[in-house]
Amino acid sequence: MIELWTVTTTNGQKVQIALEEARLPYRATLVDLVAGEHRTPEFLALNPFGKAPVMRDPDGPGGRPLVLAETLAIAWYAAEKGANGLISGDPAIRAEQMMWAAAISSSVAMPFAMQFFASQLAPTPNPWLIETMTSGAKGVLAVFEARLAEREFVCGEAFSVVDCLLFPVVATSAKRLDGWLEAYPALRRWHDGTALRPAVQRGMAVGAD
Repeated sequence: MIELWTVTTTNGQKVQIALEEARLPYRATLVDLVAGEHRTPEFLALNPFGKAPVMRDPDGPGGRPLVLAETLAIAWYAAEKGANGLISGDPAIRAEQMMWAAAISSSVAMPFAMQFFASQLAPTPNPWLIETMTSGAKGVLAVFEARLAEREFVCGEAFSVVDCLLFPVVATSAKRLDGWLEAYPALRRWHDGTALRPAVQRGMAVGAD
């Protein structure tokens, strides 16, 4: 069974949803960041950067154990190993899925993370930085609003690993913004439909108690 060291953040939620949608059994262990569990020698042996989530598959490619860190890498691996069509067999669509997955891990994640740090964690609030990052986060939502106005899911008419990666951003990070999805009806339609998927619900529930 896959072992997953995870955290109660959007990154943890992303890989949990991917594993659930891929129908891969896994055992989740929550990493206590406050207690410094991510800095122990045992954890650093899994990921020297000291970041969660981290996955260990005892039955990796060729039957050999495989350890993976980084949210995108874990989610993509789960999608490829699973049998639920989360990655397209069409090379062009697959490349597009990789592009959007990479964007969610970089261009999308950055303004939401910085908005959270600036508004919630900074010792002294910086109004300019908060406004700049909030504007950037809303710009991200506008990109997906335009895309989802023309298709059922981010990469077409089939749910994919890209939707697994985007959902926690919209369901968790974007809720910190005033008005949330009021100005984004297509994104709201996608969010509400995705939230009803049993695998998504199970993935979001890990560590929620």
